Amino acid sequence: MSHPTRQHFLWNQLLNWLRSRRMSTENLLMEPRERQGAGFGLYTTRPLPPSTALCTIPASALLNIITLSPYYPRSDPPLTAVQLISLHITLHRPKKANDAFSDPHFGPFISILPPDFTFHPLFFFFFFLGPPTFHPLTWLWKQSHGLASANEQHLIDILPTSVLDSMNEIHSKFKADWKRVSDYLKDNQNPFQTEPIDDAQFLWGWLNVNTRCIYYHIRNARSDPDNISLCPLLDFANHTGKGPHMVVNYGSGDSLPRLGRANVTLVSPTSSVGENEEMYLVYGAHSNKRLFVEYGFVNQVSAEIVARDDVSGEVDVQKHMENLFRERGKAGGWIRKILTDEGYWGDWTMHSGPVPAHPSFRLITALRLYHAIPLTGEERLSESLLSAWKETILGTREIISEKNEELWRRTLLRICEIVEAEAQRSMKRAQDCVYDGWEADAKEKISQLWLEEVLVAQEVKKSVEGGIAF
Repeated sequence: MSHPTRQHFLWNQLLNWLRSRRMSTENLLMEPRERQGAGFGLYTTRPLPPSTALCTIPASALLNIITLSPYYPRSDPPLTAVQLISLHITLHRPKKANDAFSDPHFGPFISILPPDFTFHPLFFFFFFLGPPTFHPLTWLWKQSHGLASANEQHLIDILPTSVLDSMNEIHSKFKADWKRVSDYLKDNQNPFQTEPIDDAQFLWGWLNVNTRCIYYHIRNARSDPDNISLCPLLDFANHTGKGPHMVVNYGSGDSLPRLGRANVTLVSPTSSVGENEEMYLVYGAHSNKRLFVEYGFVNQVSAEIVARDDVSGEVDVQKHMENLFRERGKAGGWIRKILTDEGYWGDWTMHSGPVPAHPSFRLITALRLYHAIPLTGEERLSESLLSAWKETILGTREIISEKNEELWRRTLLRICEIVEAEAQRSMKRAQDCVYDGWEADAKEKISQLWLEEVLVAQEVKKSVEGGIAF
């Protein structure tokens, strides 16, 4: 374990701080431990029966828009939860291993957050409390600043197009949040009188928030993006796909006085857990693309894993569909307009599960429209066919016609073959790279992304050829 004395000190400081927030820390049933080459995890300290309450974390120990707002001047528009939490932990990020906590309110919690999200020396901040954490967004940040190494640039180049598109979207969100925060700091005095921060430092705080926050009901609307919190202890937990995992109880959250005031209780899996076993969280049924872009890791995939439906395999076929529409010329442009007007442009995917492997309804809908216009040069769709297509969306009609079904399924087969061939080539290109250390790990994650595309395309192809009705 790297810097064990320092880590022991920080852990004890965290427990003391939690006790000051009236949390019971005696005889904790779990503790963080370093995982070989993979950061930290939460491990049991004794055998546990099913559904054991592990600990209850007070609402006052959470980092969120409720607990932080009193310390910052108001602004119009107000900072979002992501912006405020990111700003706060960045302002109070320790710069050296022996730094005192600069935050009198949440210092011990901030001190145990991952110290880094990249392995490039330009991003090292003098010390590690544990192994640095990988996140691909740092590549785009360095690329935009002309700081990306040749290997990092190559890793960007071998990413699937859909993954890179999603990473660019995340990067744009980061830049927008940094602009808002930097404008806020220009207009308002830093209440803590800490040193000025730049976008590289803010990226660290922003990634902590975007990779470690949990849902926590604060606003009236459950879908409000401000309903997030950083939660001590829970941020040590790693993700699992479909295995035993902890349950997070947030209190009732049903009445207005409890919004943003509920304690957080961690509960062990519904099956018995032995001593020294790792306790996981489930982030949701996410594709590897989303896990990679948002969290910097992927689930392992193989033909056997996909066949068992143990992963949420997904392929984004946006670029392949756009190629089809471009090939149709003016007719393709008209198809795009209809899909856009009806809310069905984009987000076209194929899935390995739930079995049988299948195209998304959005993809089926787009392909049906594509083949509703004959390939003989007509640029317009008759009102009767357009009406029939819309009825398939509403569910009042199953298909446009038997011929239309045959045509779009044939095109789906062609898309599967194109996806598989491209992914096979790209996977070989990735595997041919010789890297060491973190770059080898990153290359393997990218290879897994391509392998997922191969396997999903193969499974969807089997479904189509087997006559599966979607």
